[in-house]
Amino acid sequence: MIETLTPLLIITPVLLVLAIGIIVFVFAYQRRMLQHQEHLRELQQLRQRQMLEAALDAQEEERRRVARDLHDEVGGMLALIRLNIGQVERKCAENEAAAETAQRSKELLDEAIHSVRRISHDLLPVVLDKMGLVQAINSLVHSVPPDSGLEVKFTHNLEKFRLEARQELLLFRILQELVNNTLKYAEASLITINLHHEDDKLTLRYTDNGKGFNYDATLDAGGGSSGLGLKNMQSRVDLLNGAINFFSKLGAGIKAEIVVPVAYIIVIIYNFGLLT
Repeated sequence: MIETLTPLLIITPVLLVLAIGIIVFVFAYQRRMLQHQEHLRELQQLRQRQMLEAALDAQEEERRRVARDLHDEVGGMLALIRLNIGQVERKCAENEAAAETAQRSKELLDEAIHSVRRISHDLLPVVLDKMGLVQAINSLVHSVPPDSGLEVKFTHNLEKFRLEARQELLLFRILQELVNNTLKYAEASLITINLHHEDDKLTLRYTDNGKGFNYDATLDAGGGSSGLGLKNMQSRVDLLNGAINFFSKLGAGIKAEIVVPVAYIIVIIYNFGLLT
């Protein structure tokens, strides 16, 4: 009987060790597979981020090119045409109808020149590079047409701070998108903008009292300029490693809160207006 049990006593521990080894191998294999999948996911996210950054960089470069062409070429030609019309107007002083036509042409050209400058500024806000985000937002606020009936209130606590240049550009484009959407669709009478920094975070809050829209439906549909604008904002927030909380529904206006980590560049503003 003992002789019969002896092989079993020997084989059983071996089988147990083998079974444990198989289980350990399976768990280790699954862990390696999960790590591999996680690594692939991280690589995919990195590639998507790099592609998004490249696309936005290309977009900004195209904006700069178009802005320069508008300002230097189209704006210059319009200004030259205005001078020529001024000469024609002086020569036609005795011809009332011709002088009136020339005057009206000058007025139309003034409007065209103003539009070219505004579009050029929207494409390439020089004040953003030279003076920073706060001054660029002030300029954006002042660019709202007076006849729109829209009041814009802007507050901040960034008196002596500038952000990293890329952060400023992305935040400005986000805000520009929000303001443009309000002007085009909201039928609002009031916009409020607040920039607040605390520790290593910056919060941008934006509200309007317009007619609002179905945010979820618009985002899911993705069609039209509104849906594309929302996705562009989300893409820029992602590049800022931030988070956006957006709320809107019909009849309730919109509320957007964007929180991003920031690195500050201290800027000293002297009385004579120079920045160092």
